Amino acid sequence: MGEYMKGWWRYGSGFVFAGVLSLAMVSAASAQVVVAIDGDTAHATISLTGNNGVTYDADVTIIFDTPENLTAQSLNLTAEVVDPAAIQPRLPPGLCVLVILCDPPSVDPAFPVMITVEPIDFPWLFYSGFDQNEDGSGDLSFRNTYQFEVHTHDLPYTEGSLYRLFKAPVGGSFEDVTTDVLQGSMRARGRGGAFSQFIVTSDPRDQLLLSSAKIAELNLRILAAVIDDGLRLDLLALLAKVDALLLIDLVGALDALDQLIAAIEGGAGTTIANVWSAHHDVTNDAGEMDALAQTLRFSMNRSLGGAANP
Repeated sequence: MGEYMKGWWRYGSGFVFAGVLSLAMVSAASAQVVVAIDGDTAHATISLTGNNGVTYDADVTIIFDTPENLTAQSLNLTAEVVDPAAIQPRLPPGLCVLVILCDPPSVDPAFPVMITVEPIDFPWLFYSGFDQNEDGSGDLSFRNTYQFEVHTHDLPYTEGSLYRLFKAPVGGSFEDVTTDVLQGSMRARGRGGAFSQFIVTSDPRDQLLLSSAKIAELNLRILAAVIDDGLRLDLLALLAKVDALLLIDLVGALDALDQLIAAIEGGAGTTIANVWSAHHDVTNDAGEMDALAQTLRFSMNRSLGGAANP
């Protein structure tokens, strides 16, 4: 291929991409999803009308740690009204102590909105070595975790609310990622070290049983992390202490969990990889382990009858 053709492909491909991006923005606008960026924070205003003629409204706030190339285009946040029955197979089953506690999480028909965040990867567009386009956009990256909040007036807040924030790989199974549920209508918060689909559910599962399941999940994530074996053993020992104390000394278990969280956050960026990139060429071990530990903390605090972050 001659230099002229190479240049045409580079710039022609850019025009094609720009056209596709424009169509995506028009689609987002018609769906009434508006995204604005303010420093390290992304704000999305969502207003969707379902086939039943009902309009569902929400504000989504994502707060990042040290983001790069954070723009509405690179974030690529969309939302859609879903059928709660169609989502149910993607939700976890109930956890049984008594029959009455076996009900699984479910999507409230009052707010059947799924939010998808799929940051765009532009490897073919930025092959020159520069990670930004002329307009300042480019591949999104961030360190550690982001905080994700869904705030809606469509769901009421009550003390001890069962509403939770769930996330899933695109098309995959949803899991609880809640770190707080706050008043002001209903605000569900969670943390993540990677992006996915998000949905608010009502979750009646027993919090102690759920905590035990989350401990097992965090154990597997620590085993999968690319870290020094000595550090891995230290993290697993702290988690084992949490597990051992869970049913006999919840305050002590929370103290051990806080030590685990401090160890993960203390090693982030030095002994534990802590960067997420739209290139998907690195794994954010610190962010993903921290996010799991934080939602475990929420469930344990709910069992204790306290706030998520006392």
